Amino acid sequence: MKKTHFLILLCLAAFLLSACAQQPPEPLKEETPIGAEVIEAVPREDAALQFTATLYFRHGETRLLRQETRQITMLPNESRERALISALLEGSRVAGSRPLFPEKTEVLSTQGQDGVIYVTFNEALYDRYADEDIALEDSILRRQLAMAALTATLTESGEYRAVQVLVRAEENVGRSMRLTDRFFWAEDERIVEPLTRRPDSLPTPAAYAREMLQAWQNRDQETLTAFAAYSDGSRPQDWLAGMPALLSFAVYDGTVSPDDARAVVCADLILRDSDGMEMHMDACPMVLVREGGAWKVMLTQLQAIMGENNE
Repeated sequence: MKKTHFLILLCLAAFLLSACAQQPPEPLKEETPIGAEVIEAVPREDAALQFTATLYFRHGETRLLRQETRQITMLPNESRERALISALLEGSRVAGSRPLFPEKTEVLSTQGQDGVIYVTFNEALYDRYADEDIALEDSILRRQLAMAALTATLTESGEYRAVQVLVRAEENVGRSMRLTDRFFWAEDERIVEPLTRRPDSLPTPAAYAREMLQAWQNRDQETLTAFAAYSDGSRPQDWLAGMPALLSFAVYDGTVSPDDARAVVCADLILRDSDGMEMHMDACPMVLVREGGAWKVMLTQLQAIMGENNE
């Protein structure tokens, strides 16, 4: 009897094992917790990334650049450099600023190699500006500063040391793609070598102080306004009328405050008052404040120094 029960139990166990073997295992399920962000394997075409960057634009009608901090939107199929150039083509957000490049200019591609970033534009880069009814000298300067702004913006991160500008020919396909001096209104077609940062156009405190002093020396009130500031925020309408003539000057590198809001540079000045007397001021401190990505010389501070030395 016991032997029979044992055989029955053995057959029952064999039957159960066979049934389990025939049934496929339950597939594993991976569920996203409620409220958690769903991560897609393939990004959407309309997905975009944002990053903060420093762009360079021309400061008014001067020969210097200024900085502009911008939140840049970059699409998944777009390089960081191309997004930066698109922002430059979009233009400055400061009222009254003129475009850096001709109106229909487009960036077609960017490619980095051996420390050089290659930028390809369409042929509209060679067009005239829509508002280019101005003196030839200023047209050339405007185009030089456009390339200086492009180079300063793309080399700001330190990843690249130079920018090679290419232009895709749409009419004469046999022409070299490299930018030529035709862009700068030159008569010849010499190829422009890779561009590097131009120290003479970068917005340093010393450069801005130098331009302000040059305007003072030339008695150029209009240009002076672009580089000067009063502590009360007013504009220097008649500042030159009460100041002595500036015969010569030399500006030295200065220091910038930890918050990047103020700077102090020193200048050697030779002045002549209304009585014809000359006055030498060595290492005269000039305080500058940062406004809209540019440096402005505090004229009230200079006036105070002049007053002290005239007493």
